[in-house]
Amino acid sequence: KLTVDFSRNAKDFAINNYAQIQTVDKVAGYYREVTLEEAGRILNSDLSNFSWADGAPAPEGFEGTESHEWKEFRCERFAFPVSLGDLTIDQASWDVRQEYSAKKAQQAMTGRTVKALSVLTDASNYATAHKQDLSVSSNAVSNGDQWNGATVANQAVKQSLNYAANQILKDTLAGVDINDLVLVISPGLAKEISATQEIVDHIKGSPDALAQIRGELPGENAIYGLPNKLYGFPVIVEKTVKVPSRKGVATTARAFAMDDDTAVMCARPGGLVGQFGAPSFSCLTVFMQEELSVETLREEKDRRTLLRVVENYDVVMTAPVSGFLFQNVLA
Repeated sequence: KLTVDFSRNAKDFAINNYAQIQTVDKVAGYYREVTLEEAGRILNSDLSNFSWADGAPAPEGFEGTESHEWKEFRCERFAFPVSLGDLTIDQASWDVRQEYSAKKAQQAMTGRTVKALSVLTDASNYATAHKQDLSVSSNAVSNGDQWNGATVANQAVKQSLNYAANQILKDTLAGVDINDLVLVISPGLAKEISATQEIVDHIKGSPDALAQIRGELPGENAIYGLPNKLYGFPVIVEKTVKVPSRKGVATTARAFAMDDDTAVMCARPGGLVGQFGAPSFSCLTVFMQEELSVETLREEKDRRTLLRVVENYDVVMTAPVSGFLFQNVLA
């Protein structure tokens, strides 16, 4: 008496806007990371190393193959269960099983978000040129200024975003389109930067000025006083909330999944679901073997129903060069 159903939440969680899902058949496998330099290697402005004079041997191309490395992904299975007694199900005037299917699906998506952010904000996943501690006074990213001190004069936020975008474009040989880059920040950081002189002045000089005064900015970020795009980059406010305390404790803890002192610019090209076997510049990839499977199992002996949501995946930084990590962005 096992019933299996599938549901999908593709719009309510911000993770779908900064991570790409790659469906896989096996729980473990390899993806190929290829170097990019050969595609842009030009040693001389006159192209003398490619010159082919009449009657001379053609250039052989002995130098020009890319190196590649096979890297592993290994999916891990997670189950988010709840046990519902017969009396609870029979006596309720609503569909208790449907209610908890939705709750457990949200719990699974919250867990996926927390796991993804732990990878995306791990400084060890980035090369030195793709991360910057903004509290260092000599940092080149924001001219030594942190974001909550952004003014019209220092343009700390704009300087940071442009620096990161240029670094990503350079190291991917412009393989990443600038339109594929998004900025991921927490609600707390969104609140902080929206009140800075730089951002207030930026919006004041835009067509959104009147809407800002009225509190009617269009888009999902209106509650934070930010437009959907900042200096041309889509702003993804990661508003997922986790509860890091057990049930029944005196004080229930709640916290946003993303830290206020961290921001990430990353690429998530194309659609939510990647094409298997095709090159990808997505910074963060979720290798998904099983996604949001909702199962119910009737247990006659104990007169109860076991309901669970099951996922099996791995979260991997498949293209670290298409991301940039900002640390200690607030003073």
